[in-house]
Parts: sequence; C-alpha cells; structure tokens
Amino acid sequence: MARKCVGLLLSVTFVMMCPVVYSDYQFAREPRDQFIVVGNGSSDDSESFSLQCEVNYLYPNERVGWRKNGRFISINETILDLPGTDLVDSRRYTVDQQFYDCIGCGGWYKLNVTGVTPETAAMDSGKYQCATVYDDFQMDQYSMTAVVTIYAVPRQNHPLCRLSSATQYNISVATAPIAVVPYETLTFLCLSDPGFPPVNMSWSQRNRSRELQPSKVGQTSEGLSFIEYEWAPSNVLDMNAVFTCRVQQSSILQYDSECSIGPFIEGSDRTTYVPPISESSTVLAGSFIVITAVIINILINNIYRH
Repeated sequence: MARKCVGLLLSVTFVMMCPVVYSDYQFAREPRDQFIVVGNGSSDDSESFSLQCEVNYLYPNERVGWRKNGRFISINETILDLPGTDLVDSRRYTVDQQFYDCIGCGGWYKLNVTGVTPETAAMDSGKYQCATVYDDFQMDQYSMTAVVTIYAVPRQNHPLCRLSSATQYNISVATAPIAVVPYETLTFLCLSDPGFPPVNMSWSQRNRSRELQPSKVGQTSEGLSFIEYEWAPSNVLDMNAVFTCRVQQSSILQYDSECSIGPFIEGSDRTTYVPPISESSTVLAGSFIVITAVIINILINNIYRH
C-alpha cells in the first residue's frame, strides 16, 4: 500500500496527514487450506488451527469479518450468534485483531478454532473466507477460500469384537469365556468410533469371500457405531470358524482395521465351546499415512507463517 504524507501548518501545530492510497485489492495475506487429523489416540485428544488474514486498508464504515460456508460467523473480534446452525461454537471460536497505526489502514485478523475433536470434525470442517463488509452487512471484497479438511479416525484399540448368546450377553469384556452350544444362536457385536467421514463396517468369515449380512447396524447411546451378525453353529466342525469385523474409512487416510473372534475351543465338559480369551485387533493401514499427513500439514503451516 502506497501512502504520501503531506505536512500542513495549522495555527501553531504542524499536523502530519497520511491519506491512504487505495488499490484494487484489499488483502495482503489470505487464509490457506488446512488438513487436520484427530483421533487415533485417546478420546481426550484435541487439535486446533488458525486462519490468517491481513487487510491493507478499510474504507469508511468498513469492518472485517470471517465467513464459513457462505455465512458470516464474525465481525471484527465478535463471534456472531447463529441459532439453529452448527457453523460455529462461540466457546471454541475466537478472533484476534491488530490494527495498523494510521487512519484508514487495515490490520491483522486471525481466526482461532480450538478443541477440535472427532465429535466436532464435521462442524469445524468447511470453506472459510476473510471479507470486508460495511455496517449494513453489504460485502465489499472477500479473500480466496481456504478449505479446512478434518479427518477423525477411530482410536487405536478399535474396533472391538464382542460375543453374546441367547443365555449370556457380554458387552463390557472382550470375548470373555462364554459357553457355546451347537444350534444355539450367537450374536457377534463389533464396536468402533464413528469417524469422519463415517467408517464402513462389515463382518466376514475366514476362507469365505463374501461379506456376511448383518442382523443390526446402528449407534450405541455412547455414540459408538456398531454392527451385529447372528450365527448358529450346526456341528462341531463349525467351531473352527473365525469371524472378522473390518472397519474401513474411505478417505485419503485409507484407514483399515479389524478384530476377530474364534476359533472356538472345546470346553472341559466336551459338549460346550468357548472363544479365545483375547481378541485380535490389527490396523491394516492408515497409521503411517496419518503421521505423514500431520507432518506435511505442520511443514505447510510453517512455510505460510514465514
């Protein structure tokens, strides 16, 4: 921004007037895309991100605001109350501003979003813009759009496989010993964090190519996604079966994890069978990609910061 200072002698006071010379574009620095991964650790993990905007100058009666998905969420430092929407959480969204020390000049406006968790991933993802706006909310100019992409992956110990029968139901302890009798219906339960984008869950039987038709799919009261499959072993040979729950996330992260139940072990009475004491849980893919994505995001943010 070019400015020309003119000295005027008024009475006995020499006043410096530095009128702003306006250019066509108001933004000296614009927000950049953000890529954030949350989850894959404890449920208490959270992240944060900031978007920067630098404005060269402001016309009279102009202010600076942040827009998200086409709607204003702030004016100067004030976060707007938007009832009936999930665009903003005023407890976690703040704006820092710093004005240039001259009349008509702009300044810095930084949008901060804290407490980003798997539960808030859908809310905090979106398209953000910095904009200059008049008092009547008539928009003057707006910056380039910054796309904030947040992926929420399940915790490292997910999915969780559980087993129940018509007479015994166990959801709190993974595959604890439970009597299995031929022809009695068993229910295999698989639990996972829902993730964002949502995970895909399926049951399969080892050495069989097709997926098994689930008996029930939904969410628990604790917010976990689950899928059930019912099975009735018809003979002793069926006890060698192994059932696997696979959880996948169709995103750039390529998250892929599974847990299994079986084969069933003959009990001491030789008429009932029990599953193995411990379940297997394996992350097939995604961990390396998650770590790499986080490192790349940190490097990009450092480049833009300097």
